[in-house]
Amino acid sequence: MVTKRFLFACILILLAGLPILAGCAGSSTSSSSGGLKAGPGVDLNKKTITLGILSPYSGPVAGPVGIPIANGVKAFFYHVNDHGGINGFKVQFIEQDTQYSPQLEVQKYNQIRNQVLMIADSLGTQPTFAIKDLAAADHMLVSAATLSSALAREKYLILVGTPYRLQVENAFDYVVNKLGVKNPATAIIYQNDDYGQDGLTGYREAVSVYHLHDVAQVSFAVNDTDFTAQVAQLKASGAKYVFMTTLPTATATIIATAYKLGYNPQWILQSPAFSIQLLAVPALKPLISRAWVVSQGAAWGDTSVPGMAQMLQDQAKYFPKQQPDGYFEFGYAESYVTYAILKKAMDNGDLTRDGLFRAFESLQSVDMGGLLPPAHYGSTPDQRVPTRDSVIYQVDATQPAGVKPISSDFTGVAAQQSHF
Repeated sequence: MVTKRFLFACILILLAGLPILAGCAGSSTSSSSGGLKAGPGVDLNKKTITLGILSPYSGPVAGPVGIPIANGVKAFFYHVNDHGGINGFKVQFIEQDTQYSPQLEVQKYNQIRNQVLMIADSLGTQPTFAIKDLAAADHMLVSAATLSSALAREKYLILVGTPYRLQVENAFDYVVNKLGVKNPATAIIYQNDDYGQDGLTGYREAVSVYHLHDVAQVSFAVNDTDFTAQVAQLKASGAKYVFMTTLPTATATIIATAYKLGYNPQWILQSPAFSIQLLAVPALKPLISRAWVVSQGAAWGDTSVPGMAQMLQDQAKYFPKQQPDGYFEFGYAESYVTYAILKKAMDNGDLTRDGLFRAFESLQSVDMGGLLPPAHYGSTPDQRVPTRDSVIYQVDATQPAGVKPISSDFTGVAAQQSHF
């Protein structure tokens, strides 16, 4: 027989549990009267969406890379906000300085993880990989300002552009098939981390596919500042074409060291190896002007590309001190994908993290206004590689962003057949 005392105890337990259950529900999703589901970083009353930026705002990578990319991201969304937002919602940012440190990236991610809907910009291969498991546990999409091919195998990391591995392969397709140089003597110098390993993987695939005469594979540590031994090894190898998987500060020192040692190969730079700031160093300008850069997208100022005119207007309006810079352009172009995800999720009535993920997987194609080629997405690793093309640019101080194209946009044999 059920006693009154037993019933009273049951009611007390139930009532005690209700605040806990209510608290759990409130921390994950909420809904407006219009039926829009919302998760962390979304304020339905104020109609705001908060996104995170994890980027170096100090340290050697900040000026050449981190700050211009972040400025490009913000300029894109400032324009969106000034033109009605996304279905009336305005985008705002929480920005954190990672100093290009994986440890700081983790710390800063944990500080903002409950305040943002997604990460709109995370700079660097090593820093971004440091948070990949945390982001997966949080169902947090991360738009990565790195082109590591390993991103294609990570569910919540978004790759924007042609991976480094394919940049290397396209570079040597250009040498062998476009220039007609058969069995060239080649080498690679690479930063010994995940970023550098991706370039090395592409180099080794290129050696096999294009029958390159590989004479040296030389590495250096992330914090190295003296490259005399590595350059001496390259010189002794006799390499005529040297691919550089480096960052701009290392690029400058390596090329300057090579000049002092009387070594002058054809330098081929992976896209993050170059920054227009290198041309501000008078002694370096003539040394780097022969170098090629493997990248993609519209040349700065080419207003025949529909997205360029708008980007230039936004740059002048929101960041008037920003000089022409390919990294700013990348950040701006990267944001087309973020916008497409947010817009699709909102149109689906689900502005939660899971709603964003479903929107991302169903995007299929994103037009980036010609700043980058259209990106194509799907659910498998091969389908998560959005583009496979490259353009070979030559460093040219007379050009607004410091480079000019010397090839058309193309995808080489190796890049076409690579699987992820």
